Amino acid sequence: MRKTKMKLPAILLVTAVAVTACSPGGEQAQTSEPQVEANNGFANGKFDPPITLTTVGAVGATHRFKNGETLDNNVHTKWAKEKLGIDIKYNWVTSNDQFMTKVRLDLSANTKLPDVIHVADPQLLNDLIESEKFVDITSAFEKYASPKVKQIYSQDPLYWAQVTKDGKRYGLPTLSRAHQNDTLLWLRTDWLKKLNLEPPKTFDDLEKIMEAMQKTDFGKGPVKPPLAISIKDANMPFVQWRGDASWIFGGYGVIPHYWNKWNGDKLEYGSVQPEMKQALAKMQEWFKKGYLSPDVGLIDVGKSDETFRNEKSGIMTGPPFQSTVVRNALQKNNPAAEAKPIPIPAGPTGKPGLRNTTVPGGAFLINKDFKHIDAFFLYINKLYEMGDPAKGSEYENGYFEGYDYVMKDGKPSSIEADFPDKTKINTPIYFLGGQAFQDPELEIKSLIKLYNGEKPSTPYETKLYNAIPEAERADSKNVIEWQAAYYTLQQKENTMPNLFLGPPTKTMKSKWEGLLKMESETFLKIVYGKAPIDEFDNFVKNWKAMGGDEITEEVNAWYKTSVGK
Repeated sequence: MRKTKMKLPAILLVTAVAVTACSPGGEQAQTSEPQVEANNGFANGKFDPPITLTTVGAVGATHRFKNGETLDNNVHTKWAKEKLGIDIKYNWVTSNDQFMTKVRLDLSANTKLPDVIHVADPQLLNDLIESEKFVDITSAFEKYASPKVKQIYSQDPLYWAQVTKDGKRYGLPTLSRAHQNDTLLWLRTDWLKKLNLEPPKTFDDLEKIMEAMQKTDFGKGPVKPPLAISIKDANMPFVQWRGDASWIFGGYGVIPHYWNKWNGDKLEYGSVQPEMKQALAKMQEWFKKGYLSPDVGLIDVGKSDETFRNEKSGIMTGPPFQSTVVRNALQKNNPAAEAKPIPIPAGPTGKPGLRNTTVPGGAFLINKDFKHIDAFFLYINKLYEMGDPAKGSEYENGYFEGYDYVMKDGKPSSIEADFPDKTKINTPIYFLGGQAFQDPELEIKSLIKLYNGEKPSTPYETKLYNAIPEAERADSKNVIEWQAAYYTLQQKENTMPNLFLGPPTKTMKSKWEGLLKMESETFLKIVYGKAPIDEFDNFVKNWKAMGGDEITEEVNAWYKTSVGK
């Protein structure tokens, strides 16, 4: 089985109605070039007098404010006006769960849309582009993006796939940290020592460890289950950001729910490939042997590692940031506990296989009537500069003193307990798009450098270095955060992406929900042993007959048009 390896995100499939809008004359004519008012603001690094940039926003549980601030009036909006001459104004702010509905209402009512809008959902993004209210940024990007920004966005041409139409780019993608959700195994290494076993290199090794753990009392009672995972999610139950199970299937050469060139040059759906049957049989075997929780299909993803935290499980699956589970939960309750990350073991194919991390995560669209796209790029260029500041920069210690860092004894600290009001703010959540702007590869490359024993040479590297307790830094190869980065990069060649990241196709809109329901129910019954493994063959037959074949053709049509391969 041949797989294509590219850095692409998994699609978030939603049912929606496409919306289009016409120009005043009744003809649809997409604006190809942004109109910019004459102003020296971009060249000077500040617009004087300030220009207004309108947008819309949403707040959720992760938003924290201080000093009576709000999303539309805070330390960041004040900074943008004072430093860049950009007065950010919110037309409205709503809750996260109401954001898409509010945008759709504005679109259908032909309400004037903001100058800049950030959208993460693929269907809504596509509908806004199709509305012809937003501009092709191709020429503006070449003219106004800084060399650093151009370099970042040139690393993978597929960063642009969601916003590309007829060869034109109708938005600036937002990029997350590369590999941040790539899966590792996290093992109780102190338990392995007691068992006189080595970390697993193959599925067979892993089974021996799980069997031995199950028969041993390490002081907290029986180990049940040895492996902590979750397969609850209704849309993609075997592909999770925590408690991920997709690596089990990856060991057989396929990732469920993913579209890839599994067998040739055509995109095919991973969940109907024959290798899935073998992997489901393996999961059924593990379930029967007690290696998995009897409630594996009911456990929330966010609680998938709970049994690892309370020492009922000896293995959890998760990305590098699961180091926080080890430090802040496991070792807080049991300071003597030892746990380390290890690479995913090889399956029957002779090598490991795992899904890769989403890098593009939505995009900024620019209203065709906005006269200052140069101001938008001045803002973006500056935030990318701040995300990896140079030595001596005013942002060397962080974004805003008193918010994401404070000075203590003459040194910067980001420890919340050191803040006078005991409140630390994740200031990037105030930014347009709600996240930091950095090269997707910056974090993992910096962590690898520290793992190799090199001293930090930039403010960003220093911040990562100082986040580790001083007593641990002397042995760089044993810092779990740095280990996790190293093993994650070692696995890079074995990751398999989802090559379909477009909006739901025509047939998906009417049939995908039913197909997903049939898939989830069938696979869960097989894992639980409530259906024979041969039920997979019936599922594949029904999937194809109930719209799967049509969807496959539509997905390939999108891929050819958007990616050109």
